[in-house]
Amino acid sequence: MLKLLSQEDIKENWAKYKIILKKAFTSSEGTHIITGEGSEDIYKVIYNKLTNPFSHDMHLWSEGEGDYIVLTQIQISDITEKQTLLLFSATRTEEVNKDTLTERYYEAYQTISKFAREQNCEGMYCFSDLDYFAELAKQTKEWTNVIIRYQFLFPL
Repeated sequence: MLKLLSQEDIKENWAKYKIILKKAFTSSEGTHIITGEGSEDIYKVIYNKLTNPFSHDMHLWSEGEGDYIVLTQIQISDITEKQTLLLFSATRTEEVNKDTLTERYYEAYQTISKFAREQNCEGMYCFSDLDYFAELAKQTKEWTNVIIRYQFLFPL
């Protein structure tokens, strides 16, 4: 079951989580454009946001020692002032079979969407280059009102 990690846990285990996040940020084509080709600065910013005792806008989730890690962030629109939860990054920390993958996706969706509602978010955003994620989102639509969109990045 996916669980929100405490600031204390993040501080104690940051070296491990940082390695997993690096894997997540480089697992899709073109992500080096967002992460600065491995720049350490992005991880300092993430760490500071995750451990700031005065702000709880960024969150790190894990299923334990060997499954998934997810990074989320609450965003507030400058125009509408509505909150959304951005699923910033997610990755498996080890390979699992297709049935386990599907089961974990639904469990994570339920846990994170519940958290988003508790934070008064109007919705959740997720951008992914992975085809299987798009297929799972289509299946999710059968029991939620998910709207599937695509994000295109044109590097300059």
